[in-house]
Amino acid sequence: CGVRGVMRIAYLDTSVSDICPSNLTKYEVNGKTMCGRHNRTVPCDSVYYPSHGVEYSNICGRAVGYSQKGTVACGFWWSSNTFYWHNNSINGLYATGVIITRGPSNDRNHVWTFASGRQEANYDVCNCPCASGGDAAPSFVGNNYFCESATKYEPPVGDGHQWYTNYTLWQGNCYEGSDCCPDDGRPWFNVDLDCPTTQDIEVRWCGYPGLNLYGNIATEILELFVY
Repeated sequence: CGVRGVMRIAYLDTSVSDICPSNLTKYEVNGKTMCGRHNRTVPCDSVYYPSHGVEYSNICGRAVGYSQKGTVACGFWWSSNTFYWHNNSINGLYATGVIITRGPSNDRNHVWTFASGRQEANYDVCNCPCASGGDAAPSFVGNNYFCESATKYEPPVGDGHQWYTNYTLWQGNCYEGSDCCPDDGRPWFNVDLDCPTTQDIEVRWCGYPGLNLYGNIATEILELFVY
């Protein structure tokens, strides 16, 4: 985070340990080990990271991930077994990616979203907000997100359920000419809260339920610090 006096609240690095949190599943693809959703029939699987009562007013961190098939950055969401277009609920599926919030599940406060879009080169409603055709991020997300695409063009139909392990998401390694990797401090984010809190942190790994339409994401690294 570039500051002293921080407390690491979450740590996952599959190059050090290939054990995923109990709520997640380990994926081993093309020499990569990743952690992702365990129950693919639901939109999100979550892991809670306790603050142990330590008061903090800043949250910083990073994530390294990979995408599978064609992902949806913003717009689609899933609630009560129904598939919708456009979502303005922090509790729903509003992006394929890693969603970080603080507080209990009935009172979530958004911290940061790591989203994955379908492609960057052509118009597509499933693209990142920074790419042609992509929906804007929900109002509660604001500018607190990173969104990248693992494929420059539409993922080929014949790719099936392929993982794109040749491109690491949210590291700022965008394609030439991309508008999705500004000089914004990647891979690290840092959020200054309005007031100090001791709330626990929830991290959700989210994607469209099932494998028939849209893709999935999994992470190789996740680090979160509070101070």
